[in-house]
Formats: sequence, C-alpha cells, structure tokens
Amino acid sequence: MKYTKSNNNQFITGLKLTVENYFSHKKINKYGNLAIAIKGIIVLLIYALAYASIFRPGASTASLVTAYIVMGISGVMIVFNLVHDASHHAISKTKWINKTVCYLGDLVGINTYIWNIRHNIQHHTFTNVLGGDLIIENIPLIRLSPHQARKKFHKYQVYYAPLFYMFYSFYWMFVIDFKLFLKRDICNLHNIKHPFKEWMILILTKSFYIFYMLVVPWLFTSLSFISVVGYFFILHFAAGLLLSFVAVLGHFVDGPSFPDAPDGLIENSWSEHELEATIDFAPRSRIINWITGGLNTHVAHHLFPGICHIHYYNLTRIIEDYCQQNNYQYNKESLSGGLSSHFRYLKKLSNPVP
Repeated sequence: MKYTKSNNNQFITGLKLTVENYFSHKKINKYGNLAIAIKGIIVLLIYALAYASIFRPGASTASLVTAYIVMGISGVMIVFNLVHDASHHAISKTKWINKTVCYLGDLVGINTYIWNIRHNIQHHTFTNVLGGDLIIENIPLIRLSPHQARKKFHKYQVYYAPLFYMFYSFYWMFVIDFKLFLKRDICNLHNIKHPFKEWMILILTKSFYIFYMLVVPWLFTSLSFISVVGYFFILHFAAGLLLSFVAVLGHFVDGPSFPDAPDGLIENSWSEHELEATIDFAPRSRIINWITGGLNTHVAHHLFPGICHIHYYNLTRIIEDYCQQNNYQYNKESLSGGLSSHFRYLKKLSNPVP
C-alpha cells in the first residue's frame, strides 16, 4: 500500500516552515519540557493514590467504586499523556527516556510493542484506509468505514456501540494484544516475526498487571475475589468509554475522508491525506487538551507526530490559519458537536450500501 503523490508538496512544505518559525521565534524545541514532567507526576500520583485507597480498612462501596473509576481514567491518561508521546519519540530527544516512558503502558495493561504496530506503523501511515489502518477493525461488530462489508446487525450499531465502547479497554488488553501476537499478517504487514523478547515482555507484564490488580487486592483486603473482579470491570468500563470516545472523535465522524484503495494505491500525498482524514474536537478547550494529551487537537498530532503534545494547543491555531490562508480544508468540531456527529456517522453506516 502506498501513496501516488509525493509528500514534497506545497501544503506540507509551507506548513513545516511556518511551524519551524514558531519554534524558532519562541526559542523552544519540539520535545517535552518541565510542564510534561509535572503533568506526568500528577497523573501517576493520582493512579497510585487511587490504587492505595482500595486497601483502606473499612472502605465503603462508594469509595471503592470511585477509586476504581479514578484508576481507569488516570490509567488512560497515562497512556494519552506519556506513553503516546514517548512512542512517537516526542517526550525527549534522548532515546532511552522515550523507551522507558513507553513501558508505563505495559504497567497499566497495554502491550506497547503491539501498540507501535497498530498505532504508529499502521494508523499514522494509512489513516482511515481499510486494509492499512487496523483501528478501523479494532471494535468487533461496529462498522466504522464505508468500505467495510455491511452486516444485518449493523442496523442497530448506533444503539449498541456505547456498550461495546465500555468493554474496549478490557478487550484491548486481554484479546487484541494476544490475538495480534499470534498473527503473522496484520493488515498490510505480512510475515511478521515477533521477537522472543517481546513475547516475554507480553507474558511478564500481563501477569504483573493481573497480579497487582486482582490478586493483591483479593489477598490484602476483606473483598472476595468476585468483588475484586467486579470492581476491576468498573475500572475498565470507565477506561473503555474514555479511550473509545477520544479515538472515534478524531476520525469517525462526518467530515474526514475514507479513501478506497483496493489496488493498494491511495490517490493523494500522505500529508494532504492526513489533513483530510482527521478532525479536531474542542480544540480551544485547555481542560480537554490536558486530559486527552492533546488528542483533541488531532490534526496537529497526525501532521507532526514527532512533536510533543504540549505544543499542539498553539500549533492548532497556526495550522487553522495556514489552511484558511491557503484554501485547504481544516476540520473541527465542538465536543458536543463531535459526539453528535459520531452517532450520525454510525447511523449512516448502519444503512444498506447503495
């Protein structure tokens, strides 16, 4: 699979120059700074304190539910704000720092080796292209591309999608990661040989996650094992909803393009395709930007994945102005508008193919 047009085009050349001038004028670099270090410490502390609170003697059901929900949300924030940037080598220009931060993802349940294949190699290269972007096929029984085959049950997907989103975090950690390790072909990648080292990391980190999330609370609290499992699912329901909605609002709404590439050729350049296939939601909200690790400013991330997300809030205004001045379409929505658009999009794709 490849693009038919060169990426050395007027759009990205001019935009890169504008972005470089911004960093030069501000006398800063594209990597993280003290702000992301403080943010990382805060998010990690929230996760650790929520975990510690479940061992408090006499903890009420309400406080346990709250603790597990906070763990679910803060765990996703660790992935959004730290692991995601590190996987793009954007936390630091020092390689080992990025690699070390990446392993935080394994500690909160995801396998970062498979993440790299799914997210960096496939999603960022062939965004929204069926057969190249595995994200489209991530959630079973939900039709996210107009080029996917429509089944009869898709008629109801707008109603059952939120339920599936609740289970997405759990499904990712305990199905997707293992399923893809057992595959030699993943979308457009063929004859993959997963290193023995990565198999060992998968087994050890998943075992550790299950141990500290299920076994330790069972052994060192008054909770029964069934109760611990129940709270564990509450954690994943909260995590799944946050993960899913942030993921779908960046692409699976009305506006972004979904080109067909049955012969493996995409009639565009990579940069222009990324602009057309991606949308921002609530790009001026600093709160949403802080929580999502800049993933609400998704256009900036897809065009410049090697830049730390702490810069995206300002870069988004630059990208929007550049697109307006040079007659390129820039897609954006409010949070409520994006949510409404996503369900309209699911409804549209639930209808029979003309």
